[in-house]
Amino acid sequence: MSEQAVSLYNGFSMPLLGLGTWHHGDQKEMTDAIRFSVQEGFRHIDCAYVYGNEKEVGVVFSEIIGEGKEVDRSDIFIAGKLWCTEHAADRVEAACRSSLADLGLDYFDLYIVHWPSGFVPGHGNVPRDEDGKVMFSGVSLEETWGAMEKLVDLGLVRSLGLSNFNSKQVTKILDMARIRPAVLQVESNPRFNNEALRSFCAAQSIVMVAFSPFGSPDLPWGAKLPHILADPILKGISDRVGHSTAQVVLRWQMQRGVGVIPKSVIQTELTDNLGVYGWELSKEDMELVDGLETGVRKIVPIIKMSDGSVKIRDEDDEHFPFGFVEGQE
Repeated sequence: MSEQAVSLYNGFSMPLLGLGTWHHGDQKEMTDAIRFSVQEGFRHIDCAYVYGNEKEVGVVFSEIIGEGKEVDRSDIFIAGKLWCTEHAADRVEAACRSSLADLGLDYFDLYIVHWPSGFVPGHGNVPRDEDGKVMFSGVSLEETWGAMEKLVDLGLVRSLGLSNFNSKQVTKILDMARIRPAVLQVESNPRFNNEALRSFCAAQSIVMVAFSPFGSPDLPWGAKLPHILADPILKGISDRVGHSTAQVVLRWQMQRGVGVIPKSVIQTELTDNLGVYGWELSKEDMELVDGLETGVRKIVPIIKMSDGSVKIRDEDDEHFPFGFVEGQE
């Protein structure tokens, strides 16, 4: 692993620092952020069908990626994700090709199964029955993964990945895979570091990538939690090392061998995130950040009940909650 990139088990290289592209505001803010980020030096862009902005992102890619443009295609790492309604073997290739077309790409560097549970297609992104229950398709992980492997055979995808899977679900894939997953994306930050899952991934030569590395304080759903970057311990480390609290958090993850895909549309924050190179946290400071672990995650899916109320999924639900089991150990 270099300071800026990690070698995947299949020989491809993935920049450890990326830009997440989910945004619940004006999509022009996000596309402007992508353009600025690439111009400033970001070389890993994380996309997904369900973010609802692939066509808009594709317009930016057409402007900045390619021969004679800001960056050659071979010099940038772009990830995409298969949504839950497309898990059936006869739907995976079409979904991938549709995303590639919208993004204006010939291939994905990484294509990820976004969640381990498939949904019934044709009724929206999260189909629900008349009682408000999510309509699961029952498509097996084995069926989905076999279709994902064919994407590599076709040259549409270079590496395969998973997101929001726990170790039992990852093991199920490993036990049957012809082409192994190279990456696992999960929630990870100082409050919820997911260390047990990181250790599991490392033992399986899978690179863990952290979404919500700052705890996603701007998300309009999920637990209402204190802002991680305002934590006094992080601020103390920041003052001592002369780097922002955001840089401290990102550096901590990278020194754990974890990739990070923070999302921001604010140019000063994006520039600041690039300041993670050329310095290190001491063993003592790494342990201080480790000590912030509380086991409390932000991204917890909910059920909408027939009376309009919502509740957090019950762990006894066989789909709980779309792959979050046992603290993702």
